Amino acid sequence: MLKLLRWLRWPITILCLCILIAGGTLIFNSQWVRIQSVQIDLSKSSNEDLLFQRIRASLTQQFKVYEGRYFWQVPLKSVFEVTSKDKRVKTAAVFREFPSRLRIEIEPHTPMLAYLARDGRVYPVATDATLLPALPVSDAPDLPILRGEELNDEPELREKALELLQTFPDDGLIAKNKVSEIIHTKKDGFKVFLSGADAEVQMGDTDFGPKVSRVQKVLSYLDSRNIKGRVIDARFSKKVVVRVRKAP
Repeated sequence: MLKLLRWLRWPITILCLCILIAGGTLIFNSQWVRIQSVQIDLSKSSNEDLLFQRIRASLTQQFKVYEGRYFWQVPLKSVFEVTSKDKRVKTAAVFREFPSRLRIEIEPHTPMLAYLARDGRVYPVATDATLLPALPVSDAPDLPILRGEELNDEPELREKALELLQTFPDDGLIAKNKVSEIIHTKKDGFKVFLSGADAEVQMGDTDFGPKVSRVQKVLSYLDSRNIKGRVIDARFSKKVVVRVRKAP
């Protein structure tokens, strides 16, 4: 036992010396343990780079108050709460990279529609029907336009609009990427405008799946006969009414 203690004496002495040196270095070089920067990265699971750039610019300004503070003065919980308050952020993770950097990884919401409000500004609509912060029209993402006064205050209607969009197929005459505008009114429900097909489709408020299927068949038939400028009323439960839109 005595021999073991003698053998451990030098390793213990060296370890204590290293601790003293490290402690002294930190004391006399306190900048090493001060937050030098807050790095904000896009989550690998997201490709929303444009929205991410706007989020990062905004958060970078907010996190400047943390720069220069000792790392123990900046709780990760506080950083997470500030990040999560941004409505554009879907998920966030915060990491402390010793000794002088914080790193935040965020996943933005994916906008699906662009709600055009009466004030002329565009509010991207996330996948959970959340209205993201407004943008000027010049900065609006290339998404189907959503219009209707009641959509601003009724998230359930925005959820229905998203449900309607998702009902459209990925390709064909009525593919999702051909939906240019969705309008909602209390009287007629949802109305969809399709680019390329030059069609206005009235969908009502319910049973979107069967209606889209019937509209697809009708449009294929009309397209084969080169009939343009169509108004397709699919609000009925078992039929579709078609009329040619009058020339302006």
